[in-house]
Amino acid sequence: MNETDKKAIEELLDKQVERLEKRMDIRFKEQGEQLEKRMDIRFKEQGEQLEKRMDIRFKEQGEQLEKRMIHIFSEGFEQVVLPHIAELSDKISLLENKVDDLSFRMGNVERKVNAIIERQDRQGEEIKGIKKFIQMPEGA
Repeated sequence: MNETDKKAIEELLDKQVERLEKRMDIRFKEQGEQLEKRMDIRFKEQGEQLEKRMDIRFKEQGEQLEKRMIHIFSEGFEQVVLPHIAELSDKISLLENKVDDLSFRMGNVERKVNAIIERQDRQGEEIKGIKKFIQMPEGA
């Protein structure tokens, strides 16, 4: 394999890596934005509900409110935030698996390309031999 072929292959691999990085960056950004939006809406809704409950309970029961707020916050955190964190963790694991799969496929592609290049190199040598044979004088 000559240097030009190596450079071409290297450039193609670099481009593929860049595209993969861009796609992953975009995907992570989109997922992060979606999660932020969901969490903002959910926290806003829960905040409004919590304010209503606090106003009513504060008038009726001061001490009981403090215990209830701690319980509600913990419950909300477990119901809202933790599932999102688990979901993101699962998605990151899936992305890691996909990256591993892409790496494996890139290895396969690289082996196939190398085999093709080697075959083309052998064919080039055979063609040179045939050209030499054809150009030989008849008297020799």
